Amino acid sequence: MSTATHTSAAHPSEASTADDPSGARLDNEQGTLQNVRRWVSWTSVILVLMIVATVVAGLSGSSERPLDPNNPRGNGMQALAEVLRDEGVEITVVRGLDNLPQESALGSTVLISGTAFLSPDSGEDLLRYTRDADSVVILAPQDNLAEVLGVEATSQPISTPTAMVPECDSPLWEPEDRVTRGDALLDVDSSIAREDATTCLPPSPGYNAGGSRSGYLVEVAPASSQPSTVIVGFASALTNRYITEEANAATGLRLLGSTDELIWVIPGISDAGDQPPQSLLDVLPEAVVPATALGLVALFLLTLVRGRRLGKVTTEPLPVVIHAIETTTSRGRLYQEAKDRQRALASLQLAARRRLASRLGLSKGSTPEELVQAVAHATGRHTQEIHRLLVDPTVNNDATLVQIARDMRSLEDGIVTL
Repeated sequence: MSTATHTSAAHPSEASTADDPSGARLDNEQGTLQNVRRWVSWTSVILVLMIVATVVAGLSGSSERPLDPNNPRGNGMQALAEVLRDEGVEITVVRGLDNLPQESALGSTVLISGTAFLSPDSGEDLLRYTRDADSVVILAPQDNLAEVLGVEATSQPISTPTAMVPECDSPLWEPEDRVTRGDALLDVDSSIAREDATTCLPPSPGYNAGGSRSGYLVEVAPASSQPSTVIVGFASALTNRYITEEANAATGLRLLGSTDELIWVIPGISDAGDQPPQSLLDVLPEAVVPATALGLVALFLLTLVRGRRLGKVTTEPLPVVIHAIETTTSRGRLYQEAKDRQRALASLQLAARRRLASRLGLSKGSTPEELVQAVAHATGRHTQEIHRLLVDPTVNNDATLVQIARDMRSLEDGIVTL
């Protein structure tokens, strides 16, 4: 008999599992749930890593810069570049003039994707590089053509969404060609002879009838120091968004596919003569550093002012005597501010149970239920009423809390008088 009792006490979990099969089922369910959570966590981590890898791979293989041959967006030129590659044209993309190939551009077509980032110095470098090229095509020209590339023409940002007719004598065009989406209207300097520069694609029929020489494309004849140059003011017509309209695609293929090699030059910020930012301070507004310094000084002064208001540190002999009533009152105020009635009632019930257990001669290890039975026997009250006063901490309002506290006090007084 004693051996069985000892075994049961030594292995309570095994006994409870054997006696209660629902407990074993609950343990199995909890273990299964933990395994499921573990697999879900690892699966989520793997999915996140796959998504990050996909995004990084996409960013490394594409670009978002306008007029970039690797940009698949609407403002890119990937569609035209892919068709040129299919036609056998070898495309070399140069991002920044510092990356220009060492070998000469002899016999190649050089595409300059915009002049906004070109300075006079970088323009001279580009002219030296393109001296032996077969032709030079300039997209998205700004009003610095004469300054950076020596082309006596001006550019005005005048757009037209309507289809334009070439109205010029050039092998670039077929009789029925129409080009849409003009961006920059080009005007040729009057000092240039008409045989040296040809203007095409005027904004409207008969636009140049009065003697002006304007259009959205200008062909400059080759000279001793530079090859044939074509200035294109309808760059958006060659982008992925509009390349399929009218004869835009055919025009782009004729402009850029006349040779077996196309060198696609994309000037960068460093080509404009400005150094790229070296640190975070280079990109922050100038007022950030003084404002930060001023804020730190103000914080230091505020710390001094607040520290002086605290006054001098006073000493007090130890040990410090703190009366129990002060602790009780302070804790009661905290409960009141937090409106934690249940915790306050639970504290009152715990103290009452300890006092009643001592008065009734119960041991310190007696359970609340044993105490309820003893108090009910001593007072003749129902166990549910005693349980409500001494064990149940549920309380909804302050009035109920006060009433239960009074009833507990009356209960203790009644047991004392027995």
